[in-house]
Amino acid sequence: MKFLFVFLLVGIYSFSNAQEKPFLRVDVRQNLLTQKIDVLDGPKRLRKSELITLLQSDPEALARYEKALAKQNVNDALSLVDMGLFLGTSVLVVAPRQQSSSLSRLAWPLMIGGFVVGIVSGVYRREARNLTREAIDLYNFGGGTSDPVYFEENRIDQPIFSFKIPIQ
Repeated sequence: MKFLFVFLLVGIYSFSNAQEKPFLRVDVRQNLLTQKIDVLDGPKRLRKSELITLLQSDPEALARYEKALAKQNVNDALSLVDMGLFLGTSVLVVAPRQQSSSLSRLAWPLMIGGFVVGIVSGVYRREARNLTREAIDLYNFGGGTSDPVYFEENRIDQPIFSFKIPIQ
C-alpha cells in the first residue's frame, strides 16, 4: 500500500512538471564548406518545416529564426565564393606560366578577395548561429525580460561600515 501511494505521488509530481511544449536545443556542426545548424527535439533532428510549424506559436522567435535562415543562405553563398577564390588563386600560383617568372596580375586581387570574403563569411556564420540560438531560447523560455534584481544590503551607495574609526 505504501509503494502504491509513493508511485501515485511520483506520477502526480511528474505529470505536474511535464512540459507542454518540446524543449529544443541547437547543435552546430562544421561542414566541408560552412556550418550545419540543426535543431534537436530530444534525439530527433527537426526539419526546417517542422521547426517553423513549432515556432509559429511564438512570432518573435519565428522572425529571428527566419533572419537566421537568411543569414545562413548568404553564408553558404559566400563560402562557395571563398572556395572558388581559393581554387583560382591556387591554380594561378601553382600553374606554370609560359614566358614569365612573375606571378599573374590576378593572384594578389584573388588572394585579398578570398581573405575578405572569408572574414565576411565568418561574420554571417556567427550571426546565423547566434540568431538561431536566440530564437530557440526565446521559444523554450519565453520572451519575458524582467528588470535586474538589486539587493538592499549590497548597494553601492551605502557605506560598508556603520561606524567611523576614530583617528587621533
